[in-house]
Amino acid sequence: MDNKIETYSTLWSLVDLDQTDHKLKEVAVLFLNAMNDWPTQDQHKIADFDKELKEYFGSPLTTEKIQLKKFNGKNAWQVEAGSSIVEVIDTSARFCNESNFDNILKNILDFYEQEFKKTDFIAQLKYRTTEQGGRQTPAKSGYRPQIKFDFIEMQTSGQQTFIDKKTVFPGDTVNAKIKILSPDYFSGCLTEGMVFEFREGGTVIGTGEIKIYRK
Repeated sequence: MDNKIETYSTLWSLVDLDQTDHKLKEVAVLFLNAMNDWPTQDQHKIADFDKELKEYFGSPLTTEKIQLKKFNGKNAWQVEAGSSIVEVIDTSARFCNESNFDNILKNILDFYEQEFKKTDFIAQLKYRTTEQGGRQTPAKSGYRPQIKFDFIEMQTSGQQTFIDKKTVFPGDTVNAKIKILSPDYFSGCLTEGMVFEFREGGTVIGTGEIKIYRK
């Protein structure tokens, strides 16, 4: 994934991994619902969806313009998507003090881009059990083992910030934000789906798979 959020799938992944409750996340979910309902087949570019919304309802996009479009027997999905956009604007106006749709969309993308820049990639981690040679004690969020990829002998420190847990026990599986010590050294070498080991010294504590990678 690039630093700039451009597609439905990238935004959906980041929102889905956001375990905090806040109004901008609620607004983002409503926007994604609208994009999912839009009838254009294989529509995945956020910019293209934004353009089609404005071509259909009018620009600048407002609640009033959306509500002028009535169901005519052929536009059910456009009306459904428009209903979600009305909720986007209304929720943002009431709780985020912003009613301009362009600014709302920018706020969503800026927030999740900044959140993702705090890490190098998001991975699913599978901790070995103690019987398999893993840790004997739980690991707390912020744990910093060594990471080892198959394609290189070098190891690097990889801080794990757990997404939906504060503590992980031997044998657990968890999603985590990973911040590595030498990101420039691995630039251009990592891809989504790549697997790695995380270790304490020479002991393999578990394995991970990159789910979202910030290029």
